[in-house]
Amino acid sequence: MVNPLKPLVRIGSYRSLPFGFLGMAITAIPFPIALIPAVLIPGDVRAKAVYGVLAMGVLVALAGLPGPMRRVGIWFSNQMLGTRIAQPLPNTKVAWAERWRSAAWLLVHTALGWVLFGLGCFLFLGFVLTLVWAGGGGSPIAIFGEEVTIEPGIAGAWTLPIGFFTLVVIAYVLAGFTKLFQYSAVALLGPSAAERVAAAEVRANHFEQRNRLARELHDSIGHTLTTSTIQAAAAAELVDSEPQLVRRALGTIEESSRAALEDLDHVLGLLRDDRSSREPERRLIEVGTLAERARAGGAVIDYELTGPAAELPATLSREAYRIVQEGLTNALRHAHPGPVTVRVAVLADALRIEIVNPLVEHTAASGRGGNGLPGLTERVEALRGELVAGPAVDGEPLWRLVTTIPLRSRP
Repeated sequence: MVNPLKPLVRIGSYRSLPFGFLGMAITAIPFPIALIPAVLIPGDVRAKAVYGVLAMGVLVALAGLPGPMRRVGIWFSNQMLGTRIAQPLPNTKVAWAERWRSAAWLLVHTALGWVLFGLGCFLFLGFVLTLVWAGGGGSPIAIFGEEVTIEPGIAGAWTLPIGFFTLVVIAYVLAGFTKLFQYSAVALLGPSAAERVAAAEVRANHFEQRNRLARELHDSIGHTLTTSTIQAAAAAELVDSEPQLVRRALGTIEESSRAALEDLDHVLGLLRDDRSSREPERRLIEVGTLAERARAGGAVIDYELTGPAAELPATLSREAYRIVQEGLTNALRHAHPGPVTVRVAVLADALRIEIVNPLVEHTAASGRGGNGLPGLTERVEALRGELVAGPAVDGEPLWRLVTTIPLRSRP
């Protein structure tokens, strides 16, 4: 059930009062200029008033055309009316269609402000009667050319319900004008369809960037932790019998950790919106380093890279490095110590990556759960490639991951 007294007790219902006065105050700036045509153009008083009002409207509309006025209008509407209009995207040019909408809003704002002022003055006359009676009455007052005498005492108490009724009507009028101001602001200052599409694209790019950073962290840090764990375990077994191998394993852990720290600094810099943060250059030709680190930890890696890998585009080379890194990490995590076979071939029209490792029982049962395979799939799909991962089809107890990425755009 709707409560008819709700607008009377809500503070927000009276937002139109200061906002309407602001609209009236705006007209004070062009008012002297608007008097010029009213004075120069011949005609009676009514005609001159019409010329002045028209000149005022044109000047107010022109004031709303500059691009910054839209941002100012949105800010004032949000602050004073409680609207939640989104500001235009930063560093974007305001289209002329939006400028005209801003001009229309400013014109409506000032017009409603003056209408509210005139209506408020008219309604307040009813409350003036009560004020005259409260002051003792007895003196005649002129209302619309008619003299009305408010008798003192009980004889003039009829002004009390009139004053109360007037205040209630004024409250409802203010609440109604608050809604009018809000609706006009949302309709004329709110984002257009093109701006909504642009904002949606920005949000999509933002989410894509965060997903990419999550993949970078997962691939880099995950690989480093996996290889470091394997190497640390191997070093613990050989610490007494093979100190040279232990030192070699510790050196490899240090080297891989430094590389992971570079990747981590880059990702954290992007999350902090640090423009100076540069992404470490990881290229496909550096995959051999990953294989060497894994070998240092005791893993058996059969690695081969064929074709002109150095000639690949930087973006493709970096993504291919991450694909091999994640595939090798999964293989070491699920099938250490191996053997793991890594074949990378740069062909005439495609890049082919194949990683094969023994299929142990817990790997088959778990289905290679986790974020690794979904992250790989996202990377490959972004490059318009294909990824196949699963047990070998020939019945051998092997897990095979095969990725094929075209080197040219598909039609």
